Amino acid sequence: MMTERTFAPWVEPIAEQMRESRAQAVGVAHQILAELWRLPSPLRGWTNKDLLAHLASSDASALHIVLRAVIAGERVDPALLSDPDARNARNVEERRGRSVEELIAELEAEGAETQELLSQLGPGDENLRQDDIPMSLGEGLGNDAGGHDREHMVQLRMALESVML
Repeated sequence: MMTERTFAPWVEPIAEQMRESRAQAVGVAHQILAELWRLPSPLRGWTNKDLLAHLASSDASALHIVLRAVIAGERVDPALLSDPDARNARNVEERRGRSVEELIAELEAEGAETQELLSQLGPGDENLRQDDIPMSLGEGLGNDAGGHDREHMVQLRMALESVML
């Protein structure tokens, strides 16, 4: 069941792009054969399953940190946003024991949580700035809305296509 949410006008296109890219990533993940998950992904050192684990945890990291702080009216601790490579590696490692089905469910749940958080932003939040972060909230969200999912979806599609050739 899809929850109906309302978004501030500046948020709506961002939320739509994120919703669409997440749905596409989930769709591709459902198509990948079980034996392909353990094979190396295009990302050095990661299997296709690790790539899925990264996608499943990506919303929970920087994006959710920022959105929760904004909604609560708090400052974002820039240290929480630093060293994304270490954060990504840690998130993937934490999910290594999870099944593909669990990771896909997390991917879907994280996408729903992102939509819920985005729905709580107001018209005045677009231009919010913090001295130690080099862009406004609107700029940060709009820079690559859904692009992260799309980038990794292409990589997962490569795994799917490798058996179709």
